[in-house]
Amino acid sequence: QEITLLDSFNMCRGVLACLAAACALGAAFAPGRSEATRASGQEDAVDRRSVLDQAMAMMVLSSAAVPSAAGATDLKKFNSKLSSLGLEEVSGIPSGFNALLESYSQSSPKLLVEFLYPNYWLVIRPSTNTNGEAGTVSAGDYGKGDSAALYVADASGQMDKAFYQKVLVAGISQRGDNQYQNFEVLKIKPGSGKDYALVDFEYELLTGAGFVVERRGVAGVTTLGKKAPALIAVTTAARWKKLEPSLRTVADSFRAYEQTTSADLDLSGDM
Repeated sequence: QEITLLDSFNMCRGVLACLAAACALGAAFAPGRSEATRASGQEDAVDRRSVLDQAMAMMVLSSAAVPSAAGATDLKKFNSKLSSLGLEEVSGIPSGFNALLESYSQSSPKLLVEFLYPNYWLVIRPSTNTNGEAGTVSAGDYGKGDSAALYVADASGQMDKAFYQKVLVAGISQRGDNQYQNFEVLKIKPGSGKDYALVDFEYELLTGAGFVVERRGVAGVTTLGKKAPALIAVTTAARWKKLEPSLRTVADSFRAYEQTTSADLDLSGDM
């Protein structure tokens, strides 16, 4: 497992908080001392041991509240899963990233999607109930506005700037609770995968609270039969400079495949 700087900070903060609380408890519940015991120093030793015992107990009890480190993807297991599905193996996983392989059943044909994401991001998978599958495949640091989400459009017409803009506008609008304005495709270039494009874009998000938020992003887009799967990686304009390398890694790692196997994919477990 990899321990991020944020994890280390939270762990240290949790330990210090426990020690401080234990010391306070020790002081609050320590019995009054007589002149004889103060002279002997025996009660001081007992008090110190009591405080340390309380601190250790609180550290154990509070450990469940400390964020756990993200599990690093096992490259060998991940490639083994890809190979078993007849998919191309990956040469490596960059430091600080995990790899995701997930099924998506809301298109025809059904898809398998694969991409890298920062190991501190939260992964959200489609939900399935008696009414079928809902939602999409995404990962992100959602509280900061950083995310990458799958969108599958119909592939029609020329694969030009107008087509990519149509796909991405539909993709950023799929939640439906926010509106946008001034969307612009900035750049289109070939991706690292065959028949994949990397598309830079920007727009202004109009939130339900009435705020205007400038957004920047990059998407990996391809065509698969009559479908055009896209992984749309986006952040705020203020965070773009910092996040751009990571978002480009995410978008360029995107791969989509037609799901042809009926075998148990077992994609939800650790790999």
